[in-house]
Amino acid sequence: MKNFNRIWVGMLMLALLTFSCQKFEVINKDPNNLNASDAAPDYLMANVLTSTAMDYGNLGSGNISGAIQHTAQDAWSSSYSNYDWSTSDWSGIYGRLRNNQVFLQKAQANNWKFHQGVGLIMRAFNFGYIADFWGDAPYTAALKGDVDAAANRFPAFDSQESIYAGVIADLKAAIPLLAGSRSSHTEITPVTESSDVFYQGDNEKWGKLANTLLLRYYLRISAKKDVKADVEAVASKVFSSNEDDFAMPFPGIDGNTAYQKNLAFGGASNFKRNKMSATLVTKLIALKDPRLVIMAEPIVVNSVVDATKFTAGDVTTLSKIDNGVRYINPAAAAAFRFKQFNQSTYSTDRPWASPLDAVKNFYDTTPVYVGIPISYYGETFTYNLNGTGGQANSSNDFVSYMRKDIYAQNKGDLLKQRLASYNEVCFDLAEAAQKGWSVGGSAATWYNKGIEASFDLWEVFHSYQDDVDHYAGCVKDFDDYIAQPTVAYDGTLSRIMEQKWVASWQASVEAYMDWRRTGLPTLNIGYASKRGAIPLRFAYHNTELQSNTANTNAAINKLEESSYVGPDGKNSPWSKSWLLQGTGKPW
Repeated sequence: MKNFNRIWVGMLMLALLTFSCQKFEVINKDPNNLNASDAAPDYLMANVLTSTAMDYGNLGSGNISGAIQHTAQDAWSSSYSNYDWSTSDWSGIYGRLRNNQVFLQKAQANNWKFHQGVGLIMRAFNFGYIADFWGDAPYTAALKGDVDAAANRFPAFDSQESIYAGVIADLKAAIPLLAGSRSSHTEITPVTESSDVFYQGDNEKWGKLANTLLLRYYLRISAKKDVKADVEAVASKVFSSNEDDFAMPFPGIDGNTAYQKNLAFGGASNFKRNKMSATLVTKLIALKDPRLVIMAEPIVVNSVVDATKFTAGDVTTLSKIDNGVRYINPAAAAAFRFKQFNQSTYSTDRPWASPLDAVKNFYDTTPVYVGIPISYYGETFTYNLNGTGGQANSSNDFVSYMRKDIYAQNKGDLLKQRLASYNEVCFDLAEAAQKGWSVGGSAATWYNKGIEASFDLWEVFHSYQDDVDHYAGCVKDFDDYIAQPTVAYDGTLSRIMEQKWVASWQASVEAYMDWRRTGLPTLNIGYASKRGAIPLRFAYHNTELQSNTANTNAAINKLEESSYVGPDGKNSPWSKSWLLQGTGKPW
């Protein structure tokens, strides 16, 4: 861990270092005017790895966590909980790809196979990220400004299909470069080990990662391409335990190196306004799932609806606490809700929901754990009749925060930026087996392994066994859990995707990609949703429209409008790119 912390600090000194043979030395240049080409390969690698992890991880525990309804926000929540997505800028990803290109060139010049393999994987990962979220994008003509700046000032967009083909080609090319024993890779020095914040220079794990990402992308395009033989070819070469996960721990030494929702550097609002989604909480309660105790904080005060505790005709006293129980006055609660609800504003522009949806289910008397409904009408810090909340701190003792002793921290054993995982592999192979493909086990076997891997990852029956035992609403061991009729594998893709969705907690990007291509799990949309549907992509940013107009418009014209685009036109988060066109998914 000391080496890991040093590498984060070392990244700040990136411009002070350069490479000469296999030694690192300070160069005699103004440190304020250096660029990536002056930096040492290992420090370039560290920069690419850490920035990729933070960027992708921020999505997985941020807006995409809201999109897939793992968490909800109850203040400044428009983009997070109501799907009001603005255009998105990809310049940071392309900047990282430029650094990665320099890193790759240096590795190739020195014939460092390990570094070349890592560089190819990271190129694939970041271009895959762009194709996943935007669709068509500059690829073949990208990153060539140093070759011919004039000719490449307005790079053409490659199709999403061809970018995926390039991603797969890069992953395949990386695998032989990472083969062999670790000792055969003489370029893996102590500096390399500390710069590799994922695997500490373990070439075999990087090779497994390449195959794991191939499996991911084969399934990603499986509705458009015949990938059966490809999946079968990599099935035995992927992650084989949680120890293989592509996950970066947080040093937690400052705001840039700490878990996103921490209290120390992010402040009270940063943590408190991110709460549990009712979609996930309700499902976990129904499944008697012990992972709920890892994710959520119990509510501070339980609520009971009891009109007899209030004076007849009282429509102003919402609730009162008596002997540790909060009693809700149903008459006052109804008056409070209807007073907030502006029917003239919301009755005509929400065709996907009845106006009554905005006033029903405005409190939850479920004991222990309560989540916020997705796209809840109005200022959601008032949900469950919270009378003390406000946007400044978004305090609400009547819904569940994320578990404070885990997620309010800067770092921790369970806090990592997880970009790919063993449980994802298990569920992917379960899906492949469910299709009838030969992947070394039955769908039921891989499905059960996926759940078990998730339980082990979150230490459910290890470090947190006492918490599990204390919560009366969950099962107490793994065998009892998978034996439940609501959990036991039933031969359907729906069952696989539901458990994969739960297991992707705090790493929600893949759950979102799976939902987008399968429509599973089924997710309802709240009354306050911008369009009545979850968006499907990031819209091209205005900067791209203004600076590369012709090529961006050509890409936009290839998008397929859905019934949810509204006034956006084709460059809409609700338009379909090549990957979804003709599939009927997710709607």
